[in-house]
Amino acid sequence: MLYFLGLDVGGTKTHCLIGDEAGNVLGFGRAATGNYEVHGVGPALEENKKAINAALADAGIALNEIAGIGMGIAGADIPEDYVMLEREIYTPLFGDIPRDFQNDSMAGLRGGTQAPHGIVIACGTGCVCAGKNRAGDHARAGGLGEEFGDECTGSQIGRDGLQRVWQARDGIIPPTLLTQEFIDRAGAKGVEDLFLRLYRRQIAYADLQPMAKLVFDAASKGDDAASKILRKGGRYLAAMVIAVARRLDMTGDAFDVVMAGSVFKGSSPILKETMRAEIETVCPKARTVMPAFEPVVGALLMGMELRLEITPEIYENLSNQLLKAEARYHTRFKAE
Repeated sequence: MLYFLGLDVGGTKTHCLIGDEAGNVLGFGRAATGNYEVHGVGPALEENKKAINAALADAGIALNEIAGIGMGIAGADIPEDYVMLEREIYTPLFGDIPRDFQNDSMAGLRGGTQAPHGIVIACGTGCVCAGKNRAGDHARAGGLGEEFGDECTGSQIGRDGLQRVWQARDGIIPPTLLTQEFIDRAGAKGVEDLFLRLYRRQIAYADLQPMAKLVFDAASKGDDAASKILRKGGRYLAAMVIAVARRLDMTGDAFDVVMAGSVFKGSSPILKETMRAEIETVCPKARTVMPAFEPVVGALLMGMELRLEITPEIYENLSNQLLKAEARYHTRFKAE
């Protein structure tokens, strides 16, 4: 029997999942963030180790019994990151066990769709797009922050919404429902009170979060200013998907575009609909989908694919096993 390990390292948590070649879930471990960008390399190594050791103990197997490892690692953004992380964390942890080491967006892609290829567009606090074609080639766009070009994030959508409040206050744009949304969120008496409290630093942006939700809620009520923000965001996210599809020569292929992150769960469909329509102009066979499973499941599948093909039977068994595992570990493996 072959055993596999999936490791998902995010900005707030580290999850490790162990399964076998038939798709049976054998062990699970969790820890705090193992992302070196948050607390440094030393603490990241320890949190990775905690999650891995907990999963191995739960499965009742030793690390040297693992046949393949899939890794979705936040903070692995440029080639130098991979070299450093291998040297400081993953070679000390895993030695020469075969592994597929990718940015966490790729684990999100693999967990998001049953197919081993496709494109993921992840948009929440940040935004990143990554893809894999049928030949196994990878490409990525964005994901390095607004300083390096990221334009549509949950944070940016929220700030754009607040800008429209000030523009409406000054008569630059017509009145907008966003004004009342932000007043209510702040518990302010009116727009002048909201302005003065922010201007005097009595409240901060952080006190108004998640501001993006206010934009989606206003758009769902037909607000023009909020709807324009979401259409702009949808066009930008579509441009990211199209860029990745072109680099991977996928524009004529049928593939899933996995929509991951809080932005795609907003109350208005405008952003998703705009993005979908723009993608279809260049990639007519692409299909936008919400994720099937969480990234740690994608990481496990990545590890399994180092040694075997994921047949429909294996995938179905894994899906059924994950439902039982959710109750056992009090953790969601099916994407929300």
